[in-house]
Amino acid sequence: MAGIGFNLQKVLEGDTFLDSVKAHFYSALICAGPWLLSIITLFSLGYFMPRNIDNYEIILFRAVIIYIFAFSLITVGIFHFPVTRYLADKLYSKEQEELIPVFNTTSLFVLVLQCVIGSAFFYMTEMPLNLKLLAILIYQTVSMLWLLMIFLTALRDYQAIVGAYLAGSLITVISSLALGRWLGLEGYFLGYLIGHLVIVILWAARIFIEFDSGGFFDQDFMGFLKQHRRLILIGFFYNTAIWIDKIVFWYSSNATEVTSHLRVFPPYDSAVFFAYLTIIPSLAIFLLRVETDFYKQYRRYYSAILEKDDYNSICQVRKNMTKQIRQSAGVLIRYQGILSLLIITFAPKFAELLGIPFVQIPIFRMAVVGAFLHSLLLMILILILYFDFQNLALMVSAVFLVTNGLFALITSNMELIYFGYGYLVASLVSLMVAYYSLDFMLGRLEFLTFASQPVGRHREEEIAQSEAEE
Repeated sequence: MAGIGFNLQKVLEGDTFLDSVKAHFYSALICAGPWLLSIITLFSLGYFMPRNIDNYEIILFRAVIIYIFAFSLITVGIFHFPVTRYLADKLYSKEQEELIPVFNTTSLFVLVLQCVIGSAFFYMTEMPLNLKLLAILIYQTVSMLWLLMIFLTALRDYQAIVGAYLAGSLITVISSLALGRWLGLEGYFLGYLIGHLVIVILWAARIFIEFDSGGFFDQDFMGFLKQHRRLILIGFFYNTAIWIDKIVFWYSSNATEVTSHLRVFPPYDSAVFFAYLTIIPSLAIFLLRVETDFYKQYRRYYSAILEKDDYNSICQVRKNMTKQIRQSAGVLIRYQGILSLLIITFAPKFAELLGIPFVQIPIFRMAVVGAFLHSLLLMILILILYFDFQNLALMVSAVFLVTNGLFALITSNMELIYFGYGYLVASLVSLMVAYYSLDFMLGRLEFLTFASQPVGRHREEEIAQSEAEE
């Protein structure tokens, strides 16, 4: 996201309070637009629910949308890191005309895969056929939303991105409420589909406008996927880890079954989802300031190597880069920590404002701390992938998946007051593993950089062979 981050930094050049607000506002929407859109939309449609839609129907609607977001993110996650890497390689080699073929190819993969998965899942539910068809279409549309977010990093027009968010959000709420009064629950589904289709169409149009096409499909993408299986697993593990605690609670003994194969756990779901909103400022700061500052140091380090600087100069640049990472982490911890502390302190007031029941406040507080740690984990994972430490990224994602699932399973069988502790502890453990592992790798970055080159690998093979012969 550093590319669009540099474009957003230009907004700050005005050096006024309004410019700062605008830059952080754009950054927040680009980072967390789908989350904001889904939560605000579901809240609005529940609050302004027309009389011809009853409570059971709104619960069913929310459950379907939550499942759509969960499983679309998990399944599209298998493409996330491979597509990001493939796209970055094309941009680095100045093959911008290849972006449209890459987009067409990945879109075809996603739509076919999600059509099969969505049809299989919603076929098993006991919803009416018309709602099943609309749910499948929404599932595919939201899947395209996740895929398009990868390509947005290559765009320069951040205002068009934000404009599409706002237009889609407004159309989603207005069309759902209008059609809901006319068609009932079917109107809610149809309006939700229309609003999200607007975003997908506007974003896709922006990509086709900004980049020239070098063809229709990219024939090399399948081969790239086969060569980068670890990136597929990293995306799958990480995105599954985000949802595994909710899935565990959904299928616990105390969960509520809305219809066949659709179960929810409202006390945990709402508290955690609202807790996610509290980390939007840290995500915005990371995109606008942290990642861009780090990227400058990152480029200096590898430029020093390519320009054949002396060893001491390279080490000094690496130390400056490491120092920059620690300073940036300190900034995030300070600002997000203060915000999270304020939200925890005044949790009853926020709960009243957001409509969170009083009994869920302890869960909300623990989830806020867990989300804070989770945001730091995500940022370290991004830095790990900058250095292409794929094995480390895979290990961190696997640790997060296993710990979040295991601790959720343990706490789901305890009293309500302990719900949220599993997510908190899993985020803390995974963060510690990620931070200390990255710190260790950075300490020997020169060795890893040179030893990973073909000459270095060949030399290692020679040494291993000679030792075996001895």
